[in-house]
Parts: sequence; structure tokens; C-alpha cells
Amino acid sequence: METDNPGSAPAIKKLKILLAEDDKINQKLFSYMLNDIADELLIASTGVEAINLYEEHSDIDLILMDLKMPEMDGYQAVKNIRKLDKVVKIFALSAFAPETQSEIVNGNDFNDYVSKPIRKADLLKIIGEYF
Repeated sequence: METDNPGSAPAIKKLKILLAEDDKINQKLFSYMLNDIADELLIASTGVEAINLYEEHSDIDLILMDLKMPEMDGYQAVKNIRKLDKVVKIFALSAFAPETQSEIVNGNDFNDYVSKPIRKADLLKIIGEYF
């Protein structure tokens, strides 16, 4: 995952973000990349933990959901979250993408897809398209 300086990041309001990512290094990298736009950053290491955190914090603006996690994968976690909230923005995260971006997003309750590794400027640009 690259962490270059974006130069001029898009103007994005401060967001409450849930990062569902089991890899500790990726958690730190995403925390760094989201620092400028996150009013609050919640981190879940499993799909089950992501659902529980969402239930406790239903005012979350954005969920970044890794597809491959222990206990419950990102696909199943998102299905459970969508039962609670149909409008929260959810982006799939994956370094392993056998499917195309449209296959991941369409029919799987995700609003968008972010391929790892990702540069900070690219991540902020994608988020800026929604906020």
C-alpha cells in the first residue's frame, strides 16, 4: 500500500469511518491515509466485530470492508449491515480480486470498490466522489 502525499486533497467533510481490516499493518496504513478526513475511526478485525461496531455506532458515514477476514468475510458482514441500514456508504477492500470491480459491487451491497495497494490520493479521491 503506497502512502504518498496527495498534494491537494479534495475537500471532504470530517467523517465517522469504520475500517474492517484484519491485517494490523493495513490498519495502520489506512489510519494514516484517513487521518485528514476521519472525525472518528473505528477499527474491526473481523466481520463479526464490524457488525457489532456498526450496531453500537449507527451514525457511521463510511465503511471500508475487507473482503477476506476471519470469522465472517466482508460479503456476509455487509449483508448483515445492509439489514440494518440500506444507505450507509460501504466500499469493498481487496488485494485479491478474482472478480471484476463491477462484479464485486453489483449485487453485493457495496457502493464502490478499492483495490489494495492504494495510494492516499486515490483513496481520498474515491471517497470525495461520495462526500
